[in-house]
Amino acid sequence: MSAPTGPTDLALLRRHEPILRFTDGELFFPMPTDHYVEACDLLAARTLRDARVQVPVGELDLERLAASADELEPGESQFLRFVQKPLSPLELRRWRADPAHNRFRAPGRLARVGLTARLVDAGLVASLLLRGRVPGGTAAAASQKYDAIAAKDPTVSYHGRVVREGRWVVLHYLFFYAMNDWRSTFEGANDHEADWEQCFVVLEDLGNDEYRPAWFCAAAHDEKGDDLRRRWDDPRMETIDGHPVVYPGAGSHATYLERGEYIMLLPFPGEQNIRGPLDLVRRVWRDTLAQPDPGDLAARARRALSVPFVDYARGDGRSVGPGADVEWTPIVIGDDVPWVDRYQGLFGLDTGDRFAGERAPAGPKYTRTGAVRQSWHDPLGFAGLAKVSPPSQAVPDLKARISELTEAHAAAQAEADELTITMRRLEAEVAAVRNDSGLDGYHTSRLAELHADELKQSGLRTQAIELSMAIADGRERLARLEGGHVDDPRSHLRHAAEPQPPSVARRRAYGEAWAALSVGLLIVALAVIVWFRILPPVTAIIVLLGSYIAIESFFDRNIGDLLLRITVVLAIISSIILIGQYLREILLAGLFGLGLLLVLDNLGELRRRIG
Repeated sequence: MSAPTGPTDLALLRRHEPILRFTDGELFFPMPTDHYVEACDLLAARTLRDARVQVPVGELDLERLAASADELEPGESQFLRFVQKPLSPLELRRWRADPAHNRFRAPGRLARVGLTARLVDAGLVASLLLRGRVPGGTAAAASQKYDAIAAKDPTVSYHGRVVREGRWVVLHYLFFYAMNDWRSTFEGANDHEADWEQCFVVLEDLGNDEYRPAWFCAAAHDEKGDDLRRRWDDPRMETIDGHPVVYPGAGSHATYLERGEYIMLLPFPGEQNIRGPLDLVRRVWRDTLAQPDPGDLAARARRALSVPFVDYARGDGRSVGPGADVEWTPIVIGDDVPWVDRYQGLFGLDTGDRFAGERAPAGPKYTRTGAVRQSWHDPLGFAGLAKVSPPSQAVPDLKARISELTEAHAAAQAEADELTITMRRLEAEVAAVRNDSGLDGYHTSRLAELHADELKQSGLRTQAIELSMAIADGRERLARLEGGHVDDPRSHLRHAAEPQPPSVARRRAYGEAWAALSVGLLIVALAVIVWFRILPPVTAIIVLLGSYIAIESFFDRNIGDLLLRITVVLAIISSIILIGQYLREILLAGLFGLGLLLVLDNLGELRRRIG
């Protein structure tokens, strides 16, 4: 694998550079790293408490950044700081009052989920008080600094490189933003200074300087694997003159392939342990109680207990790329660029957040731990493409595999046939010594050997059948490929990100107000009831939750379902109470009935015998 730079690489990058369509209200756009670094100071620290300014703002550039690692003291790490002084609350209020910074409008994210998820969200908000977080006013101050930089030089850039591996040629596009303001501006999960996002166009080298695009890969929120890529002929992937069109998330800048709004669920601890019990509850409800199938309860619980955030990728704002509002100014990078290769620190403020969501990222090559990113050293593996044949090699690779399977089938069949002869001879020996008491041990060992051979032969026969079926399927696919037919372009996808339907994203104003206020009112009401001893605490919780569930059902227009479920639950509770109250009588009646049944059954058998 190599990543050469030069005119050829630049020409390839420019041929397929993506078109980014942002959401209206986006404050930050891809920029050259040199402008950002020159506006930062560089800090070094063993711990955040003893952080020292290694290079002050105004004295730093990319060359100085690359050399700074040689000046570190043992045990120190590094990070940049773009905002030296966040805006004060009064300054922040004035900044937000400017219509230019307050254009974004959207339905409340909490109106899209239930009360349980809103309670979990409240816990996350409370956790920010204990975690390392980006100080309030940082995003606004970063926006002011970024606007000042853009006023002097409005260049919008991507950093690109070309990676060649066999017949694959990977065009790696990286986008650097001064700030991720997802939380501050768009009610998302986190804020952090600096943001690196990336996508890939994967070409097949056909020789004679001819390259054909085969795949497009877009990374979102540190995901990787098959779901990140789309085949170039995917009907749901948009391209214009060979340039893929993508939609960055507002503030998060995550790369999406379809316009829309995406619900991102942060998982809750232990969610993998709930499927078994909830599947049992589902079967009892559906099969034993003959109630309507509630569906996948584990998936619903995951949605209910995970913290929901919306990633807005509307594409209704500024667009960047060929033929768009702003053209790209590309910057070619690689391992031979000093700041890329030598600087392993963070590109923004290190908050020490234990969950890492509010910490700045490292550079394009390294993770926060200093390891080389897989997307850098193995982009094909990162996108699940290392196992995929280039299109022109699909037929030869399949033919070679069918040949291997045919050989394996013949070998399994031959071994099974040979084992048949061995077993027949061994069975003859076992039969001969079966009645010789002096050879009991010998007989037992030979019998065990025979049983082991039977199991082995059964496995070989099964393997031969499976191989023959695989060979037949392979030959069918080979015929399709040779006939010009290709596989479904989406067959590799398992859990691809999908935008939320517009109907789900809309909710009436009073529903939004309720969603925004419900958790706070619940906590206040509980505090008042307990403080004034209106109800016992447990009773207060039950009454409040019941009331809230009824209100939620009203807003979701499923009062009928709620009443049915309450009726069934009350019937179950009543049955349990009655059983507990009359347990002795029920047991005695059961014993009486069982005894009577046995008497009648035995009398019937006696009559049949006499008759």
